Amino acid sequence: MDNAAAATLFPKSTNSAPGSSLEKRIQNVRDQATSVWDKLKRNPHDRTITAAAESMIGALEQLAFTVSKGKHTTINDTTLDDIGTRLWNETTILIREDAEKIDKTAVCTVRCAASFIIDCAEKLAKTNASEFRIFKCYLKALKMCLDHEEGILATKLVDRLSKLYDALLKRETPRSASDQQMFSVVSIEYYLWRVAHAWKQENTALMDLLYSKLPPHLSSVNIPSKKLESLVDIFYQIGTDFLRKQQYVNADKWLGLGTDLFLHTDSDGDLSETAIELKFNVMRNQIRALYNTGGADDIAKAKNLLRDMEDEFPSTIWFLMLKFDVAKNDKTGSPDVMLDVIMQMIFLGNLTSTSFKIILNTIQSLLNQNAVLACKALDYLLTKKLSLLDRQDWLQEAFVLRVTAISKDTSMQQHDSINALTKLFAAMEKLISEPISAKAVNGGQAILWRTGESYFASEKFEAALEWFRLGLHPIFYNSGEINRAKFFRKVMLCEFNLQNYTAVSGTYSEMPATCQESPLTQYILYNTALATFDDALAQNCLNKLSTSPTADARMMCACAMEAQQKDNKPITLAAMKFIVQKLQDKDNASPRQEIHVPALLRCVIRLMVLEIEKTVPNKAVTEIDQLCQYFENAHALAKQSQSTQAVEGSFDANECEWFARNAYNTALKGCKRWPPESTLRLSDCCLKFIGLCQGKVDRSDAQAMDIILWQRITALFLSSSAAVYMARLKEHIPQQRELFQMARRHVRTFRQASAEYVQFISTRPEIKDNIERRQLDLQAKLAAMLAFDFEAAANLEIWSELPSITEEILKLKPELRTYESLVDVLLGASSPVDETLIVLQMILSATLLDQDNEIEKLSRWVRCLVTVSLPRRQEVTEQILSQVLIKLGDFKERYPQEETHWLSTTCWNYGVDLYCTNNIPGCKRWCEIAISLAGFVNETIEYQMQQNYLRICNTNNADLM
Repeated sequence: MDNAAAATLFPKSTNSAPGSSLEKRIQNVRDQATSVWDKLKRNPHDRTITAAAESMIGALEQLAFTVSKGKHTTINDTTLDDIGTRLWNETTILIREDAEKIDKTAVCTVRCAASFIIDCAEKLAKTNASEFRIFKCYLKALKMCLDHEEGILATKLVDRLSKLYDALLKRETPRSASDQQMFSVVSIEYYLWRVAHAWKQENTALMDLLYSKLPPHLSSVNIPSKKLESLVDIFYQIGTDFLRKQQYVNADKWLGLGTDLFLHTDSDGDLSETAIELKFNVMRNQIRALYNTGGADDIAKAKNLLRDMEDEFPSTIWFLMLKFDVAKNDKTGSPDVMLDVIMQMIFLGNLTSTSFKIILNTIQSLLNQNAVLACKALDYLLTKKLSLLDRQDWLQEAFVLRVTAISKDTSMQQHDSINALTKLFAAMEKLISEPISAKAVNGGQAILWRTGESYFASEKFEAALEWFRLGLHPIFYNSGEINRAKFFRKVMLCEFNLQNYTAVSGTYSEMPATCQESPLTQYILYNTALATFDDALAQNCLNKLSTSPTADARMMCACAMEAQQKDNKPITLAAMKFIVQKLQDKDNASPRQEIHVPALLRCVIRLMVLEIEKTVPNKAVTEIDQLCQYFENAHALAKQSQSTQAVEGSFDANECEWFARNAYNTALKGCKRWPPESTLRLSDCCLKFIGLCQGKVDRSDAQAMDIILWQRITALFLSSSAAVYMARLKEHIPQQRELFQMARRHVRTFRQASAEYVQFISTRPEIKDNIERRQLDLQAKLAAMLAFDFEAAANLEIWSELPSITEEILKLKPELRTYESLVDVLLGASSPVDETLIVLQMILSATLLDQDNEIEKLSRWVRCLVTVSLPRRQEVTEQILSQVLIKLGDFKERYPQEETHWLSTTCWNYGVDLYCTNNIPGCKRWCEIAISLAGFVNETIEYQMQQNYLRICNTNNADLM
């Protein structure tokens, strides 16, 4: 139809007064209807149709209100009725031709509007001839709205229907038998769709009210077969919904109405296949609802319904499934009845995909109650049906369920179950013509795995071993290497717990090569190696675990704990080293959150020290170097924990103090046997930890501060000693100079630390008992440190500082060996004469008059000083010799005779040299010194020198020889 024809489809009526308000409103409805009809014809999918139809419904509701007042003349306008009829028919055509693609909301709205138009046309005509027709229109529109979940429109229609139905009931005109029959059918539909509407709104009270009005109509009418399905379907939906919600009484009530409808039909038992199926479903769900109520009367009613169904319906898979459900829910029945029903299902006919799934599901239900009977049903299914069919997938599904049944058969002994499964696997290998699918393999293995796991958890390792071994049967070849590896590992664990270590190794050799290298497998093998004391194998497993990309620090911790429980210190240490290696990985910081790093490093260090002490030092150089590295790594991690979000309390003051103390003690123990480099590294590491401790220790804690400050002093002393010792051994001059510079830096730090410590203990009366002892010890250490500083300065050729260092040492009044070391350094160095004389003079001046010093050593120093000073600084020589004379006067017998003789002779010869240069005063002075010294040698030499001296005094050039 073209647009022009569409525009003139509905001509204006001339029956009412022209220009009246009512006519204008009626014409407005006509115009709106024309517009909607035009849109439906041109494009049924136009989205504006719904809005236009809703607007038309609003206008019709206002028009109906006006007409209901009765203040209008009769308008016998058939065009308005024609409009509604044409719109109604158009929606019917659209539903039939394009039911899946049309806009359901638009069509429902237009049909509702068409019903209103027809109703309005009837009221305008003031006749009741078509009242029944209008009622049926509203019923059909309501059904459509309910089918398409249009609740608002459905409510409008229900309101119109209720008024119309009341009007129909009040009609006094008697109806004929056929009209009464039709009215009863329509009444049933009316109440039924009202019930459906209340059900959609979940208004149970209204449903119950409407339910009470239905039976009288049902008992007095035969429902046409063409309406039966739609009416029963509503009861079926409502009852099934209550059944799903477990409201079994309501489910029985509404499903019962559906069953009763089949008793009030004019079909004479000649129902369509759809109706028969619907009846079956209604009765089936009603039986289920009755059984679930649990009442004796309801169960009896359910049994009667079941007998009626057995007489009425042929033995189908659905009916047998219902019988099975009834037998399962019948508390007075026995599982044998269930088995009998399953046998009927299997024997029924050719299997289909649906029937096969139903049979397996029913066998599964039987299995939950009686595994023995389930096994019988499965055996019957396998041998009588599946073995004759070329359906490998069905065969495999039944096989998996058969494995489940055997595993759940508690009446069988363990070995009987294993034997039964072995026979089943052998039989299946003969039945199948292709490898079992991965799905069936995984299903069967999962059952074996769960059973084996239950035995394993109960520590019944022999039983678990048999079940896990079954999971490796050749029938499960398609399980994949990963699944097979899981079963192999479980077998290894069972054998390990049974202490059959040889079998563990055998099972390991059976595994696929790719699975042997997995961390879990290596971990089991590692534990076996520990149990058999095979350290080489254990070390090899550790190496593989540490290099595996999937292994983590937690597994290495477990390895360490296992080795520690076996008291295997070398393997424990090796495992812990790998853990530390993991921790040092910057890209993998997660283990630090799971492991207490300080505790781990402490264990590693303790074990390394014990292992090193068992080894000859010169063969443990690598281990000693690693030990130093672990201390250094500990410091790096401790320092890092201060600048990052580390685990709280990981490196606290106590941990830092432990590492500082043990680094020092280890360095001190190893300084005689280990390479000096290790001593220096450990002592320096101790100093670094002390630096961290000072920032963590509470300064108000006097005892803690005393320990930290004193540890710093002792560590500085050890570091300086090690640096000087290493410098003495170095032949490479740059390395030697670097070590001496390091020693000097330690000395400077030691001076500061000493001053800080003295100030600290002087202000803390609670530790005054340590002051005197510590001060003496500190004085001795400071003297030794200054001696190191002296040696370093001499080797670095910083000559100008030697006198000041010597003066500082003299103030401490150290032991003679300190002076001895200074003299040795001084004489061994190529120091300038002036500095050498000054230092030697200072040393001799401080030591000669001390009665406790060793005269033999001092006499050699005197000779050195005289040898150096006599040609250049005679006043220094005179000063020293005067002190020697005093010493000789007090302790003549202690001063070496040959040294006194050498001094006397040297001085005399020097005097003679002066005489030869005509320096008579100088000659006399040195000859007198020589005579004084000779007096301590023997009288003969003294007498000869006196005679020669007299000759010098009386002559100008005497022959002294």
